[in-house]
Amino acid sequence: MVTDTALQTAKRDLRRIRLPAAVEALIGARTADAVFVVDPGHRVVHWDARAESLTGLMAEEVVGRPCHEVLSGERGGGGPLCDYERSVMRLARAGVAPPACDLHVSTRWGQRRWVNVSVLSVESDDGPYLVHLMRDVQRTYETLEMARGLLRVSAGRERAPAHRDAPELSPRQMEVLRLLAEGKSVKEICAALFLSQATVRNHVRSILQALGAHSQLEALAKARKIGLLSD
Repeated sequence: MVTDTALQTAKRDLRRIRLPAAVEALIGARTADAVFVVDPGHRVVHWDARAESLTGLMAEEVVGRPCHEVLSGERGGGGPLCDYERSVMRLARAGVAPPACDLHVSTRWGQRRWVNVSVLSVESDDGPYLVHLMRDVQRTYETLEMARGLLRVSAGRERAPAHRDAPELSPRQMEVLRLLAEGKSVKEICAALFLSQATVRNHVRSILQALGAHSQLEALAKARKIGLLSD
Protein backbone atom coordinates (compact mmCIF):
# COMPACT_ATOMS: atom_id res chain seq x y z
CA MET A 1 0.00 0.00 0.00
CA VAL A 2 1.34 3.45 -0.92
CA THR A 3 1.50 5.86 2.05
CA ASP A 4 0.68 9.58 1.89
CA THR A 5 4.38 10.39 2.42
CA ALA A 6 5.37 8.11 -0.45
CA LEU A 7 2.76 9.71 -2.71
CA GLN A 8 4.02 13.21 -1.88
CA THR A 9 7.60 12.12 -2.62
CA ALA A 10 6.48 10.56 -5.91
CA LYS A 11 4.68 13.77 -6.87
CA ARG A 12 7.85 15.79 -6.25
CA ASP A 13 9.89 13.31 -8.30
CA LEU A 14 7.28 13.49 -11.05
CA ARG A 15 7.63 17.27 -11.24
CA ARG A 16 11.45 17.02 -11.39
CA ILE A 17 11.58 14.64 -14.37
CA ARG A 18 12.50 16.44 -17.58
CA LEU A 19 11.90 14.68 -20.87
CA PRO A 20 13.57 15.35 -24.25
CA ALA A 21 11.67 17.88 -26.36
CA ALA A 22 10.84 15.25 -29.00
CA VAL A 23 9.26 13.03 -26.33
CA GLU A 24 7.31 15.97 -24.89
CA ALA A 25 5.97 16.73 -28.38
CA LEU A 26 4.77 13.15 -28.86
CA ILE A 27 3.00 12.85 -25.51
CA GLY A 28 1.43 16.24 -26.14
CA ALA A 29 -0.15 15.04 -29.38
CA ARG A 30 -3.86 14.17 -29.35
CA THR A 31 -4.60 10.45 -29.20
CA ALA A 32 -7.34 8.23 -27.84
CA ASP A 33 -4.70 5.74 -26.67
CA ALA A 34 -3.23 5.51 -23.20
CA VAL A 35 0.37 6.76 -23.21
CA PHE A 36 3.33 5.89 -21.04
CA VAL A 37 7.04 6.47 -21.55
CA VAL A 38 10.05 4.37 -20.52
CA ASP A 39 13.51 5.98 -20.37
CA PRO A 40 16.83 4.39 -21.44
CA GLY A 41 17.23 3.04 -17.90
CA HIS A 42 13.91 1.13 -18.17
CA ARG A 43 12.16 3.53 -15.75
CA VAL A 44 8.62 4.77 -16.33
CA VAL A 45 8.92 8.56 -16.71
CA HIS A 46 5.41 9.40 -17.95
CA TRP A 47 2.03 7.78 -17.22
CA ASP A 48 -1.08 9.56 -18.43
CA ALA A 49 -4.68 9.58 -17.22
CA ARG A 50 -5.81 6.96 -19.75
CA ALA A 51 -3.09 4.58 -18.55
CA GLU A 52 -4.37 5.17 -15.01
CA SER A 53 -7.94 4.38 -16.07
CA LEU A 54 -6.92 1.25 -17.98
CA THR A 55 -4.77 -0.30 -15.24
CA GLY A 56 -5.94 1.38 -12.02
CA LEU A 57 -2.33 2.45 -11.33
CA MET A 58 -1.79 6.13 -10.55
CA ALA A 59 1.05 8.18 -12.05
CA GLU A 60 2.25 9.18 -8.57
CA GLU A 61 2.98 5.56 -7.66
CA VAL A 62 4.31 4.52 -11.08
CA VAL A 63 6.64 7.24 -12.37
CA GLY A 64 10.26 6.63 -11.48
CA ARG A 65 9.87 2.86 -11.03
CA PRO A 66 11.33 0.18 -13.33
CA CYS A 67 8.80 -0.82 -15.98
CA HIS A 68 8.91 -4.51 -14.99
CA GLU A 69 7.80 -3.56 -11.47
CA VAL A 70 4.82 -1.60 -12.79
CA LEU A 71 3.38 -3.91 -15.45
CA SER A 72 3.11 -7.62 -14.80
CA GLY A 73 1.59 -10.34 -16.93
CA GLU A 74 2.57 -11.86 -20.26
CA ARG A 75 2.60 -11.02 -23.93
CA GLY A 76 0.50 -12.73 -26.56
CA GLY A 77 2.13 -16.05 -27.42
CA GLY A 78 3.72 -16.36 -23.97
CA GLY A 79 6.70 -14.86 -22.19
CA PRO A 80 6.82 -12.37 -19.28
CA LEU A 81 6.40 -8.65 -19.88
CA CYS A 82 9.84 -7.90 -18.45
CA ASP A 83 11.38 -9.93 -21.30
CA TYR A 84 9.18 -8.06 -23.77
CA GLU A 85 10.31 -4.65 -22.51
CA ARG A 86 14.00 -5.62 -22.57
CA SER A 87 13.57 -6.96 -26.13
CA VAL A 88 11.91 -3.74 -27.27
CA MET A 89 14.77 -1.69 -25.79
CA ARG A 90 17.35 -3.91 -27.54
CA LEU A 91 15.59 -3.41 -30.87
CA ALA A 92 15.40 0.36 -30.31
CA ARG A 93 19.12 0.54 -29.46
CA ALA A 94 19.86 -1.42 -32.65
CA GLY A 95 17.86 1.06 -34.71
CA VAL A 96 15.05 -1.42 -35.43
CA ALA A 97 11.42 -0.28 -35.16
CA PRO A 98 9.74 -2.38 -32.41
CA PRO A 99 6.62 -4.20 -33.69
CA ALA A 100 3.20 -3.76 -32.10
CA CYS A 101 2.27 -6.48 -29.64
CA ASP A 102 -0.72 -7.74 -27.61
CA LEU A 103 -0.06 -7.91 -23.86
CA HIS A 104 -2.09 -9.57 -21.10
CA VAL A 105 -1.50 -7.15 -18.22
CA SER A 106 -2.51 -7.31 -14.58
CA THR A 107 -4.62 -4.46 -13.17
CA ARG A 108 -4.95 -3.08 -9.66
CA TRP A 109 -8.21 -5.00 -9.30
CA GLY A 110 -6.53 -8.41 -9.69
CA GLN A 111 -7.84 -8.91 -13.20
CA ARG A 112 -6.04 -9.56 -16.48
CA ARG A 113 -6.78 -7.34 -19.45
CA TRP A 114 -5.66 -7.67 -23.06
CA VAL A 115 -4.12 -4.50 -24.47
CA ASN A 116 -2.39 -3.75 -27.75
CA VAL A 117 0.78 -1.68 -27.53
CA SER A 118 2.61 0.24 -30.25
CA VAL A 119 6.02 1.67 -29.44
CA LEU A 120 7.65 4.83 -30.79
CA SER A 121 11.41 5.01 -30.23
CA VAL A 122 12.85 8.50 -29.69
CA GLU A 123 16.63 8.92 -29.68
CA SER A 124 18.38 11.04 -27.06
CA ASP A 125 21.95 11.58 -25.86
CA ASP A 126 21.32 8.99 -23.13
CA GLY A 127 19.73 6.39 -25.41
CA PRO A 128 16.24 5.66 -26.74
CA TYR A 129 13.07 6.71 -24.94
CA LEU A 130 10.16 4.35 -25.63
CA VAL A 131 6.78 6.05 -26.05
CA HIS A 132 4.08 3.37 -25.62
CA LEU A 133 0.60 3.80 -27.10
CA MET A 134 -1.69 1.36 -25.30
CA ARG A 135 -5.28 0.50 -26.26
CA ASP A 136 -7.85 -1.84 -24.70
CA VAL A 137 -8.56 -4.94 -26.86
CA GLN A 138 -10.18 -7.10 -24.16
CA ARG A 139 -13.54 -7.10 -25.93
CA THR A 140 -11.90 -8.25 -29.17
CA TYR A 141 -10.36 -11.26 -27.41
CA GLU A 142 -13.65 -12.10 -25.70
CA THR A 143 -15.49 -11.92 -29.05
CA LEU A 144 -12.91 -14.14 -30.74
CA GLU A 145 -13.11 -16.71 -27.96
CA MET A 146 -16.90 -16.73 -28.19
CA ALA A 147 -16.69 -17.21 -31.97
CA ARG A 148 -14.28 -20.13 -31.54
CA GLY A 149 -16.66 -21.73 -29.06
CA LEU A 150 -19.60 -21.40 -31.45
CA LEU A 151 -17.56 -22.93 -34.27
CA ARG A 152 -16.63 -25.90 -32.10
CA VAL A 153 -20.26 -26.43 -31.13
CA SER A 154 -21.51 -26.16 -34.72
CA ALA A 155 -18.86 -28.59 -35.93
CA GLY A 156 -19.84 -31.00 -33.16
CA ARG A 157 -16.30 -32.04 -32.49
CA GLU A 158 -12.95 -30.71 -31.37
CA ARG A 159 -9.93 -30.61 -33.61
CA ALA A 160 -8.46 -34.06 -34.15
CA PRO A 161 -5.62 -34.81 -31.72
CA ALA A 162 -2.07 -34.97 -32.98
CA HIS A 163 -0.69 -38.34 -34.07
CA ARG A 164 0.48 -40.45 -31.16
CA ASP A 165 3.99 -40.57 -32.65
CA ALA A 166 4.29 -36.80 -32.81
CA PRO A 167 7.42 -35.51 -31.00
CA GLU A 168 6.98 -33.20 -28.04
CA LEU A 169 7.99 -29.66 -28.97
CA SER A 170 8.23 -26.83 -26.45
CA PRO A 171 5.69 -23.96 -26.68
CA ARG A 172 8.43 -21.71 -28.09
CA GLN A 173 9.41 -24.32 -30.69
CA MET A 174 5.74 -24.61 -31.72
CA GLU A 175 5.61 -20.80 -32.16
CA VAL A 176 8.68 -20.95 -34.41
CA LEU A 177 7.21 -23.90 -36.34
CA ARG A 178 3.92 -22.09 -36.97
CA LEU A 179 5.73 -18.96 -38.17
CA LEU A 180 7.87 -21.08 -40.51
CA ALA A 181 4.64 -22.59 -41.85
CA GLU A 182 3.42 -19.03 -42.56
CA GLY A 183 6.49 -18.48 -44.71
CA LYS A 184 8.31 -16.23 -42.23
CA SER A 185 12.09 -15.88 -42.51
CA VAL A 186 14.42 -16.21 -39.52
CA LYS A 187 14.76 -12.43 -39.39
CA GLU A 188 10.97 -11.96 -39.39
CA ILE A 189 10.59 -14.60 -36.65
CA CYS A 190 13.20 -12.74 -34.56
CA ALA A 191 11.14 -9.54 -34.79
CA ALA A 192 7.83 -11.31 -34.10
CA LEU A 193 9.09 -13.18 -31.01
CA PHE A 194 11.68 -10.64 -29.80
CA LEU A 195 14.46 -13.22 -30.03
CA SER A 196 18.01 -13.11 -31.38
CA GLN A 197 18.87 -14.81 -34.68
CA ALA A 198 21.09 -17.29 -32.83
CA THR A 199 18.20 -18.31 -30.57
CA VAL A 200 15.77 -18.73 -33.49
CA ARG A 201 18.30 -20.77 -35.48
CA ASN A 202 18.82 -23.02 -32.42
CA HIS A 203 15.04 -23.56 -32.23
CA VAL A 204 14.92 -24.41 -35.95
CA ARG A 205 17.73 -26.94 -35.56
CA SER A 206 15.96 -28.53 -32.59
CA ILE A 207 12.71 -28.77 -34.60
CA LEU A 208 14.51 -30.45 -37.52
CA GLN A 209 16.16 -32.91 -35.14
CA ALA A 210 12.90 -33.71 -33.34
CA LEU A 211 11.09 -34.34 -36.62
CA GLY A 212 13.99 -36.22 -38.21
CA ALA A 213 14.03 -33.74 -41.09
CA HIS A 214 16.95 -32.45 -43.17
CA SER A 215 15.32 -29.20 -44.29
CA GLN A 216 12.63 -26.76 -43.21
CA LEU A 217 10.37 -27.88 -46.06
CA GLU A 218 10.69 -31.51 -44.99
CA ALA A 219 10.05 -30.55 -41.37
CA LEU A 220 6.86 -28.67 -42.30
CA ALA A 221 5.62 -31.60 -44.41
CA LYS A 222 6.20 -34.04 -41.56
CA ALA A 223 4.61 -31.69 -39.03
CA ARG A 224 1.44 -31.50 -41.13
CA LYS A 225 1.40 -35.26 -41.68
CA ILE A 226 1.50 -36.06 -37.95
CA GLY A 227 -0.97 -33.33 -36.98
CA LEU A 228 1.33 -30.73 -35.42
CA LEU A 229 0.18 -28.25 -38.06
CA SER A 230 -3.24 -27.92 -39.64
CA ASP A 231 -3.49 -27.87 -43.41
